[in-house]
Amino acid sequence: MKTIAINVEKGGAGKTTIACHLAWILADAGHRVLFLDLDRQCNATAALAEFESLGTCKPLFEPRYSLPASAPRLSIYSNRMGGEYDADYTKALGNIRANFPQLGPAFDFCVIDTPPSWSWINFAALMVADSLIIPVELGPFGPASTKQVSDSIATVNQRGRTKPIHVAGLVANRVKANDRAQMEMLAAIREKVGKNLFTSYLPDRAHYSQALQERVPVWRLNKDVRGSLPAMRAFLEEAMTRIGSNG
Repeated sequence: MKTIAINVEKGGAGKTTIACHLAWILADAGHRVLFLDLDRQCNATAALAEFESLGTCKPLFEPRYSLPASAPRLSIYSNRMGGEYDADYTKALGNIRANFPQLGPAFDFCVIDTPPSWSWINFAALMVADSLIIPVELGPFGPASTKQVSDSIATVNQRGRTKPIHVAGLVANRVKANDRAQMEMLAAIREKVGKNLFTSYLPDRAHYSQALQERVPVWRLNKDVRGSLPAMRAFLEEAMTRIGSNG
């Protein structure tokens, strides 16, 4: 099972949109997909109507976890916890580290959506993930959030992993191609991070959020999506290539 986390320490960066579309494209390809909706808002849970609920993700953070014998091909665990481990998260982290390998035989891919601010839950996601995709919003605070997640990666690599996480790359999101300032910022980020920035980017299109509201990927949206679909397809194809190159 390959595990992909979508993480950046900023709300509104498009993590859920990206995570859901990754899950949808993998499902459409016939893969067995597990989705971990670790954001307490659980917006991805609402959007992924085709995925069958395994209930709260709480058992993953407890000892003696056991995956249901007949886990659906498309399954989702949701963060229905109420902060019960916040005061003693070290045990929860130890438990998910021990429990996570049990999921491998039942699924081909696991996609993890994460909370918008740093917490032990984000640590857990980066600890168990094989690959990481980092959305970047080309606003005044977007690039700073990538520095924060870079520091978090270093912390998790040092304290929670036996080998460094594979950073699949940064993807610019909600890009306005006619905005000169954004284009200059995108060029500056590309110069700084090089190949770590996705070649493709996601433009600022209402269709992406509308797709989540209607619980379908953008390619099933009952609208003219010719201005939105090619960019999403290009991003997803590049994402699959970058994730597939990891081991």
